[in-house]
Parts: sequence; C-alpha cells; structure tokens
Amino acid sequence: MAQPQIPRQAWEDTASQAERLISEQSRDNSKLEVVRNQLAEQRDQAYKLATYKDVEVRALEAQLTALGPAPAEGGSEPEVIATRRESLEQALAVASGPIYYAEGAYERANLLIGEIDTQIRENTVSQWLSQSPTPLLPSRWQLAAGEFLGYSRQITAQFTTFFDDPEAKRQWLQGLPLFIAMILAASAFLARLQPWAFDRIDLKVEQTPSKSRALMLRLLATGLKLLFPALGTLGLTLGFQGFLPELASVRTLAAVLPAMLLYIVLSDWLGLLLFRPTAPSQRIIAVADTIAKKGKRTCLMLGGFLGLIILIGALKKDYDFSTASIAVLTLLAIICGSLLLWRLATLLSQAAPGKTEQEATGTAGKGVLATLTLLMKISSILSVVFVSIGYDNLARQAIIPMVMSMGLLAFAIVVYFGLLNLLSHIFADQEEAKQGLLSVFLVTLISLALAPLLALIWGARTTDIAEVWRLLSDGVAIGDARLSLNVVLTLLIVLFVGILLTRWLQYVLRHSVLPKTKVDIGARTALVTGTGYIGVTLAAIIAVSAAGLNLASLAVVAGALSVGIGFGLQTIVSNFVSGIILLIERPIKEGDWIEVSGYSGFVKKIAVRSTRIETFDLHDVVIPNSDLIAGTVKNMTLHSFHGRLIANVGVAYGSDLSLVKTILLQAAEEHPMVLSSPEPAVLFMEMADSALLFELRCYIRDIRQVFVVRSDLLFTLYETLTARGITIPFPQRDIHIKGLDESLRPTSPPDHSVNNKRDSQL
Repeated sequence: MAQPQIPRQAWEDTASQAERLISEQSRDNSKLEVVRNQLAEQRDQAYKLATYKDVEVRALEAQLTALGPAPAEGGSEPEVIATRRESLEQALAVASGPIYYAEGAYERANLLIGEIDTQIRENTVSQWLSQSPTPLLPSRWQLAAGEFLGYSRQITAQFTTFFDDPEAKRQWLQGLPLFIAMILAASAFLARLQPWAFDRIDLKVEQTPSKSRALMLRLLATGLKLLFPALGTLGLTLGFQGFLPELASVRTLAAVLPAMLLYIVLSDWLGLLLFRPTAPSQRIIAVADTIAKKGKRTCLMLGGFLGLIILIGALKKDYDFSTASIAVLTLLAIICGSLLLWRLATLLSQAAPGKTEQEATGTAGKGVLATLTLLMKISSILSVVFVSIGYDNLARQAIIPMVMSMGLLAFAIVVYFGLLNLLSHIFADQEEAKQGLLSVFLVTLISLALAPLLALIWGARTTDIAEVWRLLSDGVAIGDARLSLNVVLTLLIVLFVGILLTRWLQYVLRHSVLPKTKVDIGARTALVTGTGYIGVTLAAIIAVSAAGLNLASLAVVAGALSVGIGFGLQTIVSNFVSGIILLIERPIKEGDWIEVSGYSGFVKKIAVRSTRIETFDLHDVVIPNSDLIAGTVKNMTLHSFHGRLIANVGVAYGSDLSLVKTILLQAAEEHPMVLSSPEPAVLFMEMADSALLFELRCYIRDIRQVFVVRSDLLFTLYETLTARGITIPFPQRDIHIKGLDESLRPTSPPDHSVNNKRDSQL
C-alpha cells in the first residue's frame, strides 16, 4: 500500500490563517473555532502520516538492521558493508521525507491549536467580565416595561396579520381543537394520572416480599417515572407548538420550548427519586416527610428557573430588547434562582444521615454534603451581587452551572444507588457489597463518566474535551509499553469482569455445589478461598494480556522490588505463604479446636495473612499464619472429634477398692458421650497423704464437650460414692501456735502513784 499524498498547500493555508488571527488577537470566537477545527483535522492527518511507514521504508529499515549496528566512532567495517550501509541510509532519508514533513506539520498544528485555545479562553473571560447597565435604577425598570409592552404589541400585530390571511386562519382553526385536546390531555396526565400511577407502583414495591421482584419493580418504577413525564411533556410541546402560529416574534420561543420543558421534567424526576415524598423507605436523602415534599417542589422550581433563563435568551433573539431591559429580566430570574438554590441548600443541611448513607458514604459523605451546601449558598449570594452591579454574564456563570451541577450530582447519586442495589443483589451480600470495594469502583466509574459533562457545564468547550481525550488516547510511553486511556479501561474492565465472575463462582460453590458433597466445612472453605485466589490471579493475567501491556521491561523493577520485599516485607510475605500452605495442606481448618502460642480456642477464619480463633471466653485472637506453620500447634479435632477424658477421684483409706472401680466404670459406661471402644479404664495412681487417688480414663465422641462430660461424670461419681458409703476425704491439719499460753496470762496493773502525786502538787 502506497503512502497517502500530503496536502501541503491546504496545511500551509490553514496554518497561515491561524497565525494571522493569533497575531491580530481576534475577538471573534466563531472564526477562531472554525480555524481550530480545521487545524485539529489536519493535525490528526499529520499524526497518521507521521506514524505510517510504507513498504519501502520498512524494507530499507529491515535491510539496515540485517547489516548490524554501525561501527563505533573511530571504528571500521568492510568496504562492501560500509558502501551498502551508506546507500541504504540515503535511500531511507529520501523515502522518509514525507514522514519528517508530517512530523513538522503535526508539531506546528499542535502549537497553533494551543495558542488559539488560549485566545478563545481570554475572549470568554472578557465576555464574562463585560459590564452591562445596572438594573437597580428605576429608569431601567420603566424602560424594560415599555419594551415588553412593545413586544406584546408586535406579537398582537403579527397575530392580526396572520388572521387576515383566510387560508392560514382556516388551517389554524382546523387544527386548534386537536392542539387544545393535546394540551388538556397532557395536563391531566401529568396532574392526575401520573401521581396515581406512581403511588400504586410505590405501594406495590413496598408490599412485595421477594427481593428480586422488588428490585425489578423498583427499576421499572424509576424508568416509568421518567417516561411518563416525558410523554406528558411531549404532548404539551406538540400542543403548544401547534397552537402557536408561525410568527416571527415567537419563532425562537417555539424552538426552545422543548428544552425549557425538558429541564422542568428532568428536575422533577430527579427531585422525585432523591426525596421520595410518598415512599420514605426508598428515599435516598434521609429527611422528614415535610422536608421531602419541599425538596421535590424546590427541584421542580429550579428546573423552571433554568427554563426562564432559556426564555430570556429567546426573547433577546425574537425582539430587539435593550441591554438594560435584558439586565432587568436577568435580575428577576437570578433572584428567583438564588432564593431557590438557598432553600435547597437549607433543606439538604437538615438531612439526617440515614442507614444507607452511613453505609455508603459515612463521615466523608457528611463532609461533602456540608461543602456542597456551603458552595450553593455562596453561589446564590454572589450571583445576586454580580447581577446587581451590572455583571449579568458573570452572575449567570455563578448560578447556572451550580444549579446544573447539582442536577448532575443528583443524577449520579441515583445511578450509583441503582447500580449498587443491582450488583449487591447479584452478589447476594448487600452489606459486603456496600462496604467493600464495589462502592469505590462505582463512584470512580460514575465520576469518570460524568466528568466531561461537569466540565462542559462550567464553561469548557467540546474541543477542550476532545483535546483531553486525544492526550489520554495517545497515552504515555513507559519503557516498551504505552499507557493510554484505552489500555487502562481495557485493563480495569477485564479485571472487574474477571473478579465478578470469580465471586459468582465462589458463591455457586459455597451455596450450591459443595453443600451437596461430603466434603467437610474446612475443605469447603479452602476450596472457595483457593478458587478466589486463582480467579483473581487469572483475571489479572488476562487483563494485562488483553490490554497489550508488555511487562518484560519491568523485570529490573520486579527484581529490585523482590529484594525490597525480602528485607522489608519478609514477615508479611512469610505470613502470606504460610496462609497458602494452610489452605493447601490443611493442618487446621475452620471449626477446629487448637492450642497455639498459649491460646486455646476454635478456628473461626483462615485468611491470607492471619488466622482468627475464638477462645472459650469469647475473645477473638488473631494469630499470624507463620506461627501456625513454624510453631507447635495442638489440634484436638484434626482427624476426628474423638478425644480422651481424665477424671481424678480420691477416696478415703479403708474404702472398698473393687467397689470404687466398679462405680467409676459404671458411671463412664452409662454416659451417652463416652465411647465403648476403646473401653473406659480405672487406674490406681497413688496412695497420697489423705486419700487413695484414682483416674477414670475414657474416650468421648466430641472432645469439644470435654468440660461438660467431665462435669457430668463428677456429679454422678460424687452422688454414687456418697450413697454407697464411700468417703471422699479432704486434707485436715492441726495448727499449734508457740507461745500462745504465755501471751494469754494476765499482766500486773500499772502504777499510777507517781501521776497521782504530780496531780496533787498541781
């Protein structure tokens, strides 16, 4: 395939025109945008040509490669090879000429596009800062009223002229009943039928016991709550557009009517989904019922405010209003919008953190809500201040993007909770789904998807978004790999799908497949956990391969990282490897009674880094896995729950030893937990100071009940031995205290004569 021809003259003409506009510092953004679009197209063409190598160029490069590397400076090579290398290099330089020209054109177009973007931004800021007449002077209000009257007279005159045409009047009157019927039907549908249908749907969702059916009904209800208003709005639009005759004074108004109604419908829909006045259990923002109703109405009126701004722009095109009159109309609209935005901020600040919000957002969500309400109040104040002093464009920029951003945020919240409920239902563990990485993934995905719309709302141009997209698509070269947005998205999507399939497979194994087998619970847990590790590892490998990343260049980094792991993270790696060994070798499993590191209890969970055991005091002890592999572990229930029990009994000297032995064996044989094989045994252990000591040794069915069984046997033995007249002695001691008799003898009374004499002298 031959290399495409380069349109050099067209590229030169466009570049020259762009350079002239930049040097003149043109204030006409429309001309700048046209030239910029042409430059962007030519830049894309130059990029493709600069990166394209035809067969001739590739053949020359292959021949140079076959000759081997050129000799170093001062070196030499055979004359034949040197001559051949020189000729190939000259031919390659000639063949690569168009590529070099395309590279230069690409860089030139890229520079000019950046300069034009800077000029457009400067012009936009100048427009925002342009000052119009202040609307606070009474004379401006009189002027606005007079011009509005003039506009009304113009519409009336055009209506009169329209009705003077008999044919136009006849056609309009023929369609008038249909248009009026459409308006009345759409109004009745929106005012009566729609609320009744919504209440019935919400009631059906509340009364449905099945979670799956409730979820499907909730999704259906969400779609219908957008479809019904859209149908009603479509009827109103068609009715009003048909009702309005073809008049020059209302041409723009009729064209923007669908956009005005669309803002109102979307605002009402979002307010309904956020506040749910008739369904508190489905309410995303946890507020009282009265506040929920006010919030929904406020959202609807904010949509009306956006429609009012569009209406003012239409009036400017349909009639020659003065700048002062437009400033007065803008002041009225901005005041209404600011009051509504302040009211919505106040209502949101009264929201109590509900259970759903606490699970999904927590403290960070409260901080974000407080910041948003503060920004909304600041925006409402600044917009009124700006429009009052004559900066109506700046006032619009202060409040309109804020209102639209709140609508976009509300839409993002609705989508987030809808996807979260759907995916958590798939995972069948809503708590884990809401508190795990799924919520973080959804927030990141929705934020990235809506970021371009947010940028457009705040003044970015579509060309700016396209420029950012181009940079992301081209990517950044890291070694032999090029990291671009397509690569990252492919990597994340494949990895997410792989993890999703792994979780689903784990759920099927845990709840459907393994319970039907004879595998014990510990083996089930090991299989499920191992499946998770293998699935995540395969998902990562497949994701890297699907993204086309070449990780060979990271071998040096991986080697250095392994050294760092060996020295700094050896404990963590040791615990991780020990966890894998525990899951494969299974010296312990969940539910086992073990003794390790001075602790005794039941194994509750074997994780990658550590194992959690629950002691008999119901304390959770986290043991590093390396202690379980490298240390000594006593597992009482590894192969079976059978275990030996020893009960110590002492009887008095002179007791019938045969009877004692019979009583001990009989107590063991009669207990249901004691095994008959191996048989219980009684051992005469010692003739102690106060008693003859015996041990009753037997094996029980469940060693986990050892303390209960020992207690039962001791109760039985004490009662039986006492009933048979066999004494269970206890130590007795006689205590003699030396010198006690001397201390108890009476002593002579004290001599008070000296004191008496001293008292008499006084």
